[in-house]
Amino acid sequence: MTHRIWDLYSELAARVRKSHEEAGLVGHHDWIHAFRVGEQAMQIVMAEWGSVRNANLAGIAGLCHNADRICQKTGSEDPSDLVREWIGASLDYPSTNIIVDAVSKHSDVNDDDELEVAIALKDADRVVNLDVDLFIRSGQHYANLPAVDYRNMLDDPEASYREPKSVLRDIAYSLDWVNPDSDVCIRTKEGMARGRRRAEVFQTFFEHLTAQLEEEGVHPYHFS
Repeated sequence: MTHRIWDLYSELAARVRKSHEEAGLVGHHDWIHAFRVGEQAMQIVMAEWGSVRNANLAGIAGLCHNADRICQKTGSEDPSDLVREWIGASLDYPSTNIIVDAVSKHSDVNDDDELEVAIALKDADRVVNLDVDLFIRSGQHYANLPAVDYRNMLDDPEASYREPKSVLRDIAYSLDWVNPDSDVCIRTKEGMARGRRRAEVFQTFFEHLTAQLEEEGVHPYHFS
């Protein structure tokens, strides 16, 4: 594509980047992550619905979707206020409201009543979080957890998405985003196609690791 979301809204993108850098958000949810989600959101809308307006709004929502992370890090204002501050007078009031609503719900489970912009933002965030750099980002985010739970591997019944108990399991939970039975599954055809291509790499990773641990006598776990 000749026009990326950060080029189309360069001043907004610059404000978003500055806020990330001032808050010290690096690695797991840095400004590049926000730019990537914005670009994916814009592309997904264009491929799925062909609406330039909604594609732009979804792209802006992606640029802004880390507002909650910044507010958590700085202990500052409400994320919605920060999004409105970033957007300023560059959009009309209804468009800004659509973006603020999408950003405020981007970490929630799916809702059948959501607008295209919100659906695309969620799908884009999930697609980007299936990129293979998640292996590194999860290790950064959960640096205090074991890399692998050798006893339970991916099957600890007490683990959850919010408390994965190992880095490997945090990575594995991302496959819910391409699981049609999950309430966080990608919903657009375009998003699902992108997500499934990425999920194949995750599956291969798990298969190779399991085979290596079997070769080394560590899996299945048999230690006392």
